[in-house]
Amino acid sequence: MPNKVAVDQQAKGMIIELGLLIRDCRGTLSQSQLAKRVGLPRSNMKYIEDGVNAPTAEVYDKLIKELKPDLQARRRMDRLYMAIRKVPPPDICRTITQNKDLVDTMRKLEGCNLTPDQIESVATLFASFQENREGEPIK
Repeated sequence: MPNKVAVDQQAKGMIIELGLLIRDCRGTLSQSQLAKRVGLPRSNMKYIEDGVNAPTAEVYDKLIKELKPDLQARRRMDRLYMAIRKVPPPDICRTITQNKDLVDTMRKLEGCNLTPDQIESVATLFASFQENREGEPIK
């Protein structure tokens, strides 16, 4: 079993990194402006950016919609969010729960070993969904 102190330190580091990424994505938008746009008191936004607290699912969803991070930053933010909260990002959860066929397919695939070609096909399929939704190709 991992040392609890080591795990807590690792989680703390991820919360700090996520806060820094949020601050970097904010650009010229002030902390107060961002807080107002996502419906938080400025002090709560400061705690998130300073790595004191991680955003809740609702706040994370609003932050992503407001900040519109580039693909690389978004991927890093999502990985950190998932590691901290132990759940997928809110938009992924929403997509999964709203699509019964996707849930059924995922359950059927659980425990199956996909080949690299199959994994690439699935990735291409999901990229096409993203492309159709945003109107521009994923790079």
